[in-house]
Amino acid sequence: MTGMRLFIASSFEPGFLKVLEDIRDYARDKAGKDSVKWVEGRNLHLTYVFLGEVPDAAPVARIMESALEGCRAFRVGSGGLGAFPSSRNPRVLWISVAEGAELLRGVNGRLAEALTAGGIQFEDRFEPHITLGRVKRQLPDNFFRRAADYASAKRVSSAIASVDLMQSVSSPEGPVYRKIVSKSLL
Repeated sequence: MTGMRLFIASSFEPGFLKVLEDIRDYARDKAGKDSVKWVEGRNLHLTYVFLGEVPDAAPVARIMESALEGCRAFRVGSGGLGAFPSSRNPRVLWISVAEGAELLRGVNGRLAEALTAGGIQFEDRFEPHITLGRVKRQLPDNFFRRAADYASAKRVSSAIASVDLMQSVSSPEGPVYRKIVSKSLL
């Protein structure tokens, strides 16, 4: 029996998502045809913890809910355009979090500590960001300057009101994310 591909994340308010989609679409126009695999609007989110293949979601759900007991909702604000590992050698394009990053790190820390104590394996690296796309081919020379200027002019904020245990299911059209459990923040 195979496991489920899981991650823990938060989604955003509709207005925040709309601005992210505008930035993504502008970047898509500047990137060149088929040079980036762009994230669909419905899949834009902030990942705290990537768990990978997990045989059973129930223990993870219990740990997540317990770890976040008493956490309060908060706001985050978008930042600029960035790339992993760097803008010179981009593999992933993302929008940073300019406001609320420390609060996001706090949520990640609570989750990481509880998952570790519970014996759950996970990818232990966290940098607050929202992935826009994965680079497949070299981008035009002026791509970053133009797209970064546009992203910087489109700052927006959103409430983080819940943390969700999500399953990623592969499909021919790309990944489909399914919410397994949601923990509302006070």
